[in-house]
Amino acid sequence: MESAVTDAADILCFSGVLLFLAGLLTGFAIPRCRSPRLGLSAHLTAVQSGTFLLALGLLWPRLSMSPAWSAILANGTWVSLYMVWLSLLLAAIFGAGRGLPIAGGGITTTPARQTVVTVLMVVGSLGIAAAVAALLITWRWQG
Repeated sequence: MESAVTDAADILCFSGVLLFLAGLLTGFAIPRCRSPRLGLSAHLTAVQSGTFLLALGLLWPRLSMSPAWSAILANGTWVSLYMVWLSLLLAAIFGAGRGLPIAGGGITTTPARQTVVTVLMVVGSLGIAAAVAALLITWRWQG
């Protein structure tokens, strides 16, 4: 059991550092984006999400959960956060601002590109909300 929890913690820490690095690199691309405001959103989201994943990975061994639940929750968390970052990055590159009225600034793209961005954002957002809710329930009920 300890091994599975340690593996999940390692996955969270690694994916956090990698997402943090991706966020830093995204920052260099901001001036080249079709929508620099969305590029800034992608940059900040990756840096903040990477920091969250790293912190969660360090906290992970303190939580009591089954190996299967640990793996599901850890992988669901990092995948969801990567999806949100990718959706914002693609929105910045494509100019897909229809679903993001504040950062998007009214910029539009093809319906197919907008659909890809929207699906990634919705699935990633719902996934991270579910993962955090499950984490809070697990943490509260561990006795």
